[in-house]
Amino acid sequence: MACSKSSKKMRDFFENAPDLVIDKIVENLPIRIAAQTSVLSKKWRHAWLSLQRLIFDSDFQKQQENKDGSCDWRKSSRIISRILLHHNGPIRIFDLYVPDDADEDHMNLRQWISFLSKNGVQMITVIHWDSKTYIPSNIFWCSELVYLELAYCTLNPPPTCFHGFPKLKHLELLSVKFTKQNICCSLIENCRMLVTLKLGDVVGMDHVVIDAPSLQTLIFIGKFDSLAFRNVCSLKSISMCLRKMPEKLATVAAVDAVNLLASSCQLQYIHFDGYWCKFLAAGGIKISSSVTFNHLNEFRLSYLNLSDVGVFSYLLSMIECCPYIKKLNISVISGENVGEDVVDFNYNHKLDHLREVNIKGITGSSAELKLVEYLLAISIVLENLFFKPGELGIESERKMSRALMGFPRASPKARLLFVEN
Repeated sequence: MACSKSSKKMRDFFENAPDLVIDKIVENLPIRIAAQTSVLSKKWRHAWLSLQRLIFDSDFQKQQENKDGSCDWRKSSRIISRILLHHNGPIRIFDLYVPDDADEDHMNLRQWISFLSKNGVQMITVIHWDSKTYIPSNIFWCSELVYLELAYCTLNPPPTCFHGFPKLKHLELLSVKFTKQNICCSLIENCRMLVTLKLGDVVGMDHVVIDAPSLQTLIFIGKFDSLAFRNVCSLKSISMCLRKMPEKLATVAAVDAVNLLASSCQLQYIHFDGYWCKFLAAGGIKISSSVTFNHLNEFRLSYLNLSDVGVFSYLLSMIECCPYIKKLNISVISGENVGEDVVDFNYNHKLDHLREVNIKGITGSSAELKLVEYLLAISIVLENLFFKPGELGIESERKMSRALMGFPRASPKARLLFVEN
């Protein structure tokens, strides 16, 4: 009897649930399960066909795998086409993951994007593990785009009548190949509302020009021959990581670009990797003493080779240019020594706001110890200095810890804390 009443209540819920509740439930289900809600009642039958979020991610693709675990892309493609064919109303999000063993003959991407462009799509993510796949040019007709992420694919130039995505705020390109040089820079320049830009291993972008007045976050990973910033007054966070040293060393121009950042925007976060620091330090060029990052809260440097005198000197000059930083993160890869007599330590310089330092990979080399000693001597409000050792034996770790603990500290609150691997 109780079971019967419970079933009746459940049935009544499905039949009488408000449309808003139904839409909310269906929207938060994986698309395969959302489709199965059509059997619950007449009211639910077509609810899933109005989904504004169409997520065909890796989980969706796994559900279409053959018994041997291989991709059944023909089946996946057919399902996606059928869903789009019967879809009602606008589509806000389209997320597509294509496995590397997908059959290219059954890729209906052009038709799908054509449909999306006519249904007001705002967010597109396409991750394809075959860089030979071309993203169809009709993607440039998606004028309502706010978010665009493309990975492991090739992109042709936009049509001559394309003048940018007027509403695009987030652009992420990972291992994307451009068939013509400078198309990527032109694309960025024509997206004036861009707030976040992530570029990772982009091919066909040797001369990097960032011209984006609304840009707040820039992440660059890869390689280039030249770099310039234009109109980046809104930039607050930047991460620059090089895969290797540029073949054509335009060091002076790159240093000028960094100097421009200090004077033209209010950066709050900077991340430079070891190759980038080595590139900027090439030729002994230092940052001008007049350059200061007055709004910087956090400074991160990763994979630094402190045995390189140029890198070490550049690190010190950058620290001096960041008078208001509160957090400093450094990871090192070198256990070698550097000549202390060729590095200029300015102990008269003081960091009045630095409260936390994290140093990872430290092995106890003279360069590393000297850096810690210097930071402790100039950081007058420091609270915690965390150090995580590299590959060391127990005795070597103890010896290094004793050396670090023995350094004088400008801040009476400063604590040195060992972080175990």
